[in-house]
Amino acid sequence: MEQKKFVKTALTKDAFQKYVPRIQEEVLDYFKTCSDYSMTERNNGVANVMKTQPEMTILTASKSLMGDDMRARFDTSFAKLYSDLDKGFTPINFVFPHLPLPSYWARDSAQQKISSTYMSLINDRRKAGDIVSNRDLIDSLMLTSTYKDGVKMTDQEIANLLIGVLMGGQHTSAATSAWFLLHLAEKPELQEELYNEVLSALKTRGGKFLDLSYEDLQEMPLLNNTIKETLRMHMPLHSIFRKVKNNLLVPNTKFVVPKGHYVLVSPGYSHVSEEWFPNAQEFNPHRWAEMEKTTTQDDGVDYGFGKVSKGVASPYLPFGGGRHRCIGEQFAYVQLGTILASYIYNIKWKYEKGSSLPPVDYQSMVTLPMEPAEIAWEKRETCII
Repeated sequence: MEQKKFVKTALTKDAFQKYVPRIQEEVLDYFKTCSDYSMTERNNGVANVMKTQPEMTILTASKSLMGDDMRARFDTSFAKLYSDLDKGFTPINFVFPHLPLPSYWARDSAQQKISSTYMSLINDRRKAGDIVSNRDLIDSLMLTSTYKDGVKMTDQEIANLLIGVLMGGQHTSAATSAWFLLHLAEKPELQEELYNEVLSALKTRGGKFLDLSYEDLQEMPLLNNTIKETLRMHMPLHSIFRKVKNNLLVPNTKFVVPKGHYVLVSPGYSHVSEEWFPNAQEFNPHRWAEMEKTTTQDDGVDYGFGKVSKGVASPYLPFGGGRHRCIGEQFAYVQLGTILASYIYNIKWKYEKGSSLPPVDYQSMVTLPMEPAEIAWEKRETCII
């Protein structure tokens, strides 16, 4: 819990306002340089979203959270390293953490490479005395990561925490943005609704997409509800583990889960239940506007890392609940909102003939689309590239 508080400085409104132009810059650069787009050279093409979205997510997250120095040390190959970490994050890894298998070796190798990248920057800053308040999350941890008992985090522990922070935002946002693009590929009318919403939000602040701001994103309810609907249909982590600290009686039964065992739950089950979401298998972002008219929002609770919903009994828990919920919910909406607004403003897309929404790949803990997961895109008239 204390480590969550250490990263709180990177998850404030002031920080989010700085992140939007940085994320936008990365997305537009990626549209120019990625071989699936190469928008300076062509007006249409085919993109594999299971290649583009992990790469785009890692680059935008590193640019915003970790700063320019760390972004300069990252390239698209780091998306593959984080993918190797993801593949070492499955149920079997919890039961048998050290099996001599290729996926385990790839996981450990990826961890070492990423850790050494962070450590090289931390060491450089220590030697140069170049530690600045509020520059980026790395500086913040180097300055303030002291526990209540007075023990300071070591630099290696800081590097490991940074891996966790970026991993937490990388795999889930990559999956969510990929599913967003894939669902909208079969809904051109929804793309146009979103496009008009982006234009309307920009108009109040001058109309230029390059001036996209955090405040503009707050004026895009349909975009945010489309992200919300994507998270409903594709819970980023299909299963969550909790270790039982004391013998646990299962309510309304005689069953007791012994201390030391693990409980596995799937919050996404209720997301697709007709009991809570009529026509649950239909991708319908407009359902959220209707639900907001009849749903009372709770006051929230602050566990030390920012106010979050306290409704752990909610049927919609894409970010978990309680003290152990994900602290990156607001950052996820900023990152995803900026990335997806950039898609909507600059291109329109569909499936190639004979293709449709791919099934879910449940091999890892993250609910990814099975490949091939491709979209055929073309520039809009407003495309700024």
